[in-house]
Amino acid sequence: MGHDLATGIIEFILDHFTEEDEGTFTCQIADGGGKTQSSLVLIGDAFKAARAEAEYQRREYIRVKEGPHFSEFLTLHVGEDCSVSLVCKVNTAKLISLKTAGVYKATISDDRGKDMSQIDISGKYLKTPSTRSANWLVGASAAELAIHCTATGIQLQCHMKYYTSEMNIAWCHGETKLAHSDKIVIGGSPAMATMEVIEPLEKDKGLYSIVITNPETAHKRTLDLSGDVYEKAFAEFQKLKGEAYAEKNRGKVVGGLPDVVTIMEKKTLSLTCTVCGDPKPQVSWLKNGADVIPDDQYVVSIDQGFASLTIKGVSMEDSGKYTMIVQNKYGGESVDIVVSVYRHGEQIPEARPTLTPKTMIPPKLPIEIPQPKSAQPPPSPAPSTPSPAPPKAGRGVKSPTPTRRK
Repeated sequence: MGHDLATGIIEFILDHFTEEDEGTFTCQIADGGGKTQSSLVLIGDAFKAARAEAEYQRREYIRVKEGPHFSEFLTLHVGEDCSVSLVCKVNTAKLISLKTAGVYKATISDDRGKDMSQIDISGKYLKTPSTRSANWLVGASAAELAIHCTATGIQLQCHMKYYTSEMNIAWCHGETKLAHSDKIVIGGSPAMATMEVIEPLEKDKGLYSIVITNPETAHKRTLDLSGDVYEKAFAEFQKLKGEAYAEKNRGKVVGGLPDVVTIMEKKTLSLTCTVCGDPKPQVSWLKNGADVIPDDQYVVSIDQGFASLTIKGVSMEDSGKYTMIVQNKYGGESVDIVVSVYRHGEQIPEARPTLTPKTMIPPKLPIEIPQPKSAQPPPSPAPSTPSPAPPKAGRGVKSPTPTRRK
């Protein structure tokens, strides 16, 4: 999710738009003066159209960003001498590397025959001056290091025209060269090199640098991660870590509840779903905004992660909007179900879901993350009590001699 302060646009991006995403999307905005919301219903044909467009755009992104493609499609040009030229522009990669090495072909054909031209971009070509020049341009295009905090640590980013893992790049902390590990995660994207310090500590403060080397020269960018710079980054990391922990452990409705229910009167209605959360969430029910009081007709239960509201012998008065609230100290969510009761012989009514079938409940601040229990040293064994030594016989003492029988 992102918010552009300059334009006021709030974006929510899904990396993969699948069948499970069908439903209603709602954006809620709140401040000291009140709150408002806007909803987008993607159900049925609207969802199918949105998913088809998302899949098309994803294929186009992969085609343009990762594979060879036409940046200018084939066009026809007629010259003054009546010559005809077919012109197109092909992009293969921003930088020749082992990943993009290979044989590239262009073929033209008509009813008279065909012709082909090809170029082998591999082997010795990767060591030619033009390729080395491209690597130099990439290094020279490297921007200054920037800080990007995540829920796992503090990440340093270096934007450049193009990046691959085959490039000769080194990250350093002071004079120490860093290697990829559980503590230091080195990676990147096609336009950026990254290094993330996982769970940063005081010892991780200091001067960080990235060095991009080619046979002719080296390009170095540095950032001093200490003082106020470190404190602000660490505070942002702690905030994101807390939010991620709360999101993972908050009360959730896993599934099972419908958006709408139509039922004939005098039947028994059971609204059942699975809930989860750590600590175990509390579950409550509302009817048209008022608490549902359990009695002989309204039976509320929760057992081993299954929560339910059972209404025995429903009547027309039981129609309305029911809300299930699941939450713990890390937050939760509420789910709305529209119930429509009809009489025997009547036409089944068409029930429509509410615009906001699910609403998130924020966590209680500040978010407390339990600290891992430190390993207790094993208790030291009790000192063993030595066995008593037999008393030493005094000098000159002899065993008594038995008397001889007469």
